[in-house]
Amino acid sequence: MMRALGAVALCGAFLLGASAPALATPHPKAELKIVDAAKGGETKTAWLNCGPAGGTHPNARAACQLLEKVDGHPERLNVTPNAICTKELQPHAVVVAGQWHGRAVQWAKVFGNGCTMKAAVGAVLSL
Repeated sequence: MMRALGAVALCGAFLLGASAPALATPHPKAELKIVDAAKGGETKTAWLNCGPAGGTHPNARAACQLLEKVDGHPERLNVTPNAICTKELQPHAVVVAGQWHGRAVQWAKVFGNGCTMKAAVGAVLSL
């Protein structure tokens, strides 16, 4: 009899725990795929989620903060306008594509080298 009561109590506790509402993670307000392909080098890819910041991007919080300032328009970024960069030629083809607060984002640009790329877009392309 005691074993039966114990089993009923255990099943009740299990059912109560199972019936508790699951805490859903909020859907990000922005989901962007970011690609940096350096000529003669490697191609780096990351997913950037904003609102909340996350994804596979190594510096998601800083990248989201920069994009928030320009309402998700990467072409408007100019993080270090007076950067001093060498004139070495190692082109970086970059792409940012996805959704920003329900709006489609598709941007691509070729920078002369990594320095000019980082001066323009900063942490967004710090892959």
